[in-house]
Amino acid sequence: MSEAVAPRPIELPLLRGSELLLVTIAISLATFMEVLDITIVNVSVPAIAGTLGVSPNEGTWTITSYAVAEAFTVPLSGWLVARFGVVRIFLFSIIGFAIFSILCGIASSLTMLVVFRVF
Repeated sequence: MSEAVAPRPIELPLLRGSELLLVTIAISLATFMEVLDITIVNVSVPAIAGTLGVSPNEGTWTITSYAVAEAFTVPLSGWLVARFGVVRIFLFSIIGFAIFSILCGIASSLTMLVVFRVF
């Protein structure tokens, strides 16, 4: 009976200098965009509700939909990164975030806004 051998981890070179600076800036900007997105909607619920003709209570669905989608996405991101790679998932996420942010900005109903916030 042979013993199972754990696979050896892939050793990647450490980032230094300008490469490390660029990665740090990219991750910092992405984190800033995500926090800004949550903050803007939290303080804008009354304006969103008024613009879309719904009650402020219904307007909170924009916050809830984002939080639920994030609760599913965060654990899933580990599997996605292992399957497709960090850079691909990061770029896909940033592009998707930009596209759906634009769609949220042009949403004409609460349903559209909630669906675009989920994505």
